[in-house]
Amino acid sequence: MALLVEVETDLRLVKYSPGRIEFEPTPQAAPDLAARLAGRLQRWTGTRWGVSVTSTGGGATLAETRARDTEEKAQAALENPLVAAVFASFPTAKITGIRDLHHAAEAAAIEALPEVEETMGPDWDPFEDLQ
Repeated sequence: MALLVEVETDLRLVKYSPGRIEFEPTPQAAPDLAARLAGRLQRWTGTRWGVSVTSTGGGATLAETRARDTEEKAQAALENPLVAAVFASFPTAKITGIRDLHHAAEAAAIEALPEVEETMGPDWDPFEDLQ
């Protein structure tokens, strides 16, 4: 789990191809990040990976990209007239989380599946009565 956090916050990807990663570390990155990442990738895939470090050319980290996307969504929400009215009425209010309604609906449907199967049984056929 610690390596995942480091990859998301301290690795600025420069180039990727199967078996090869080149990245620019952030200033807070551990000096052995490349070696640990290469070792884990080899253990997970059974293939030796070339992981190299460069001093320039990296893009945003995954954490920076996620933060930017969240900020853009928050700004878009503030442009919504209903949200603007809420903030006008409650000036100290803050946006503490943003949920994508499409993903929330999908998650709710997936969460409901066990209940449907429990109620109807695994062999239930919705078209049975139509035959």
